[in-house]
Amino acid sequence: MESVSAETLRCILLATDLSARCDRALDRAVQLAREHNAKLVAVCAIETSLGDVLTARRSQVVDRNTAERRFKESLGDADVPVELVLESGHAVDVIVKTAAARQCDLIVTGVARDETLGRLLLGTTVEKLAREASIPILIVRERPHHAYRNLLAAVDFSEGARQALKTALRLFPDAHPLLYHAFTTTKVNAEGAVVERARQAAENEVTGFMKQNATLLNRPDIEWKIEHGLAEDVLPDYVARHPTELLVVGTHGRTGILRTAIGSVAEQLIQHTPCDVLIVRQREP
Repeated sequence: MESVSAETLRCILLATDLSARCDRALDRAVQLAREHNAKLVAVCAIETSLGDVLTARRSQVVDRNTAERRFKESLGDADVPVELVLESGHAVDVIVKTAAARQCDLIVTGVARDETLGRLLLGTTVEKLAREASIPILIVRERPHHAYRNLLAAVDFSEGARQALKTALRLFPDAHPLLYHAFTTTKVNAEGAVVERARQAAENEVTGFMKQNATLLNRPDIEWKIEHGLAEDVLPDYVARHPTELLVVGTHGRTGILRTAIGSVAEQLIQHTPCDVLIVRQREP
C-alpha cells in the first residue's frame, strides 16, 4: 500500500542572485525550512563575463564579500540553519551540483520578468533545470504570508502527473487540493454532442484514476475540475480567475510537462499564472 504520510524536508536549496527581487523566494524558503526544521542552502552562481577573464580572481573576491553582506542583510533574524554557497559557473550547473552534494530535497527559486533571474528560469533554462534536477523545483511568485492553504494539481492521468500529485500532497498535507484535468476533441470546433462525449470519457478516466490511487486520494477534501481545451491554454486562465496559491505540474521523464515540450508549457505557466509553481520530474522505475 502506498504511503501518503507527510514528507519532512531535511535540506532546502534556494537559488538566488541575492537581489531584492529574490526576497519572496527567500521568505518562502525560510518559511519551509522553519516548518520542517530543515537546513537552508542558498546558492549564488558567479558568472564571469569575457571582459573580466583577466581579473577573474579579484572580481570573484569582491563579489563574494558583497554577496555575503547582502545575504546576511536579506536574511535578517531568520532562525534557521543557513549555508551560503558562492561558486563560479553556469547557474543551472551550479544549482544541480550543489543540490546533489548537499542532498537537498527541494529547490526554491523566484522569477522576475526581464531580469537576470527571469532569464535564468524562463524558456530553455527551466527546461534544462527541470530535466537535470532530480528533486522538485518550487518557483515562487507571491509573497508568502502563511503556509500554502490550497493547491491545484494538473492531472492528465499519466505516471508523471501522479508522482507530482503525490509529492505535493506529502509536502503540503494541510493544503486543500483541487485536481484539474483538461480534455480535448479531435476537431477544433467540435459540436456540443462531441464535446459532451469527450467530457464523459474524461469523467470515466477520473473515476479510474481515483480507484487506482485510492490510498493516495483517500481524503474528503479532494475536488476535481474538468474543462475542455488544451491545458496550456485553459489552465492559466482558470488559475487567474480562481484563488490559487500553488500550481503543481509533473514532467514525463524527458518528454516534458503535461503533453508538450517542457520549455514552452513551463514558460507559459510561469508567465501567465499569478501563483507559485511546483515542478516535479517523473522518476523512472
